[in-house]
Amino acid sequence: MKTLEQIASELVGYDPQALSADLVGSFLDQLIEPLTEAEDIDIFAALGRVLAADIISPVSVPPHDNSAMDGYAFDGAQLRPGSALTLKVVGTALAGKGWVGSVNAGECVRIMTGAIMPSGLNTVVPQELVTVADDWVTFPANMLKPGDNRRFKGEDLLQGQPALQKGELLTPAALGLVASLGIKTVPVLRRLKVAYFSTGDEILSLGEPPREGAVYDSNRYTVFGLLTRLGCEVIDLGVVRDQPEALEAAFILAAQQADAVITSGGV
Repeated sequence: MKTLEQIASELVGYDPQALSADLVGSFLDQLIEPLTEAEDIDIFAALGRVLAADIISPVSVPPHDNSAMDGYAFDGAQLRPGSALTLKVVGTALAGKGWVGSVNAGECVRIMTGAIMPSGLNTVVPQELVTVADDWVTFPANMLKPGDNRRFKGEDLLQGQPALQKGELLTPAALGLVASLGIKTVPVLRRLKVAYFSTGDEILSLGEPPREGAVYDSNRYTVFGLLTRLGCEVIDLGVVRDQPEALEAAFILAAQQADAVITSGGV
């Protein structure tokens, strides 16, 4: 890590007595080192955390060609422009298991959303479009083209590809994606540790009796809420009086425990 003096010497226009907000930002950018420490945690505890590594999909999503809706699966090569199509239903394919059987020309399989497409079939007519008569279904001309309503294996995500990338924030949707891949734990960066204390002889902690010229510490709780919402681990060091020795001791204690220190008051 560079020293403060080294960083200051590299900043154009650096004047410690008159620092603009932009210059302070540049100074801090060079001073701060990003967190690299990681831990594996259960996805139930991972909301709001930051990924420390890519999540590589161990499976394809979907894991097989399947039906995009409830209907009847058939070979789309049988479609003819201007002609209705009538097919005999020879079985039912349910989600969760493959249908075993053979389907010949002029036949189809009733299929549910998410069910594996039977071998040789590539098109699904939605059940709302057909007329059913015993074991036969008919649907009008020019309603479909070959391949309609079939989802391909890996259409959403291929096995071996990154599902989520390092540095991404784990949102509720991201956790659902991780769970859909059968992954129970995720690598995340440890939480940023931030120490906070208020300063001033006029500051009262909650629970102390009122006294003349004093005000209750509100900043401490506002900052605590902001840091908690950001996912930080907050180290609360309370209120420090306007005494140089006490302030120095508080800063030393904070620096020993935290990655960053925030104070409020006329330090």
